[in-house]
Amino acid sequence: MNLFEHQRKARDFAVSIFAKGIDKHDYEGEPHNCGAALLMEMGCGKTVTAIAISQWLYEHRQLKRMLIVAPLSILSVWEEELQRFAEFPYTVHLLKGNLPKKKQAIMEARFKSDLQIIIVNYESAWRLEKDILSFNPDLIIADEGHKLKEGRTSQSKSMHRLGDKAKFKLLLTGTVITNKEIDVFSQYRFLDKRIFGTSFVIFRNRYFEMTGYGNHTPK
Repeated sequence: MNLFEHQRKARDFAVSIFAKGIDKHDYEGEPHNCGAALLMEMGCGKTVTAIAISQWLYEHRQLKRMLIVAPLSILSVWEEELQRFAEFPYTVHLLKGNLPKKKQAIMEARFKSDLQIIIVNYESAWRLEKDILSFNPDLIIADEGHKLKEGRTSQSKSMHRLGDKAKFKLLLTGTVITNKEIDVFSQYRFLDKRIFGTSFVIFRNRYFEMTGYGNHTPK
């Protein structure tokens, strides 16, 4: 795969993190999950870089199930970019239709032996959480990951839980901070709960001074 220099550096950055997690386990005996964020501006090629990282995982026999969660408007872009850049065999399932049809597609993907890739939008992902957990993805890619900045929403909480079960995670966004620096908590909670912990209140109290009426504005 031909990459520009900045894309190669981003790939190598993520790979260096993922390599440390292979065959390691945490203190509870659970898989040592790893997360990397590609904080690249629009037009820098986050998608092709993520595909290159996926290829590395596949080549190192770490990838059999892959989940891509993205805004509805760009789901088909992922399918097209995989066809264009992926240099490894796979079967892709772009989840469409009503919820029962999406559940059926996930079930069918569970029992295939080759690399299975599910592409779904954020609004559907949290409604399909149990089905996705049964699919057991090795890698979860959260595209436009700033969609998770509000940690109290159903879709963010669901992505946190899904992320806790996946061994590898990628978050792609060019705008990790869209309003306040406090936006990073939920996104990094998905990536790696060891970075800022699992409690938003503890994170807020440690890193921010709350001001304004009712002390609701982080400073």
